[in-house]
Amino acid sequence: MTSKNESEAVIKLDSDLIASAEAYLEKLPKTPSEVIEYWAYLGKAAAEQLTEYEQLMLMSGAGEINVGHRQGKS
Repeated sequence: MTSKNESEAVIKLDSDLIASAEAYLEKLPKTPSEVIEYWAYLGKAAAEQLTEYEQLMLMSGAGEINVGHRQGKS
C-alpha cells in the first residue's frame, strides 16, 4: 500500500542518453550461452595480457587485476 506522504517526480532525459542506454543494453548477454561466450572472450583477453603466474593467481582467487598501463610495455 502506498503512503499518502510519498511524492513522485518526473525527470526528463535527453533522447540521445536514452538511445545510448538502449544500445548498451542490447550488447549485454541475455542468455547463459551469451554469458559464457562473454566470459570466454574476457578470459582470452586476460590470458593475452597476464603472465602464466598472474593467470594462476587470478584463477585461484589469490590475485587481483588492476587495469592500467604497464611499465615497459607498449
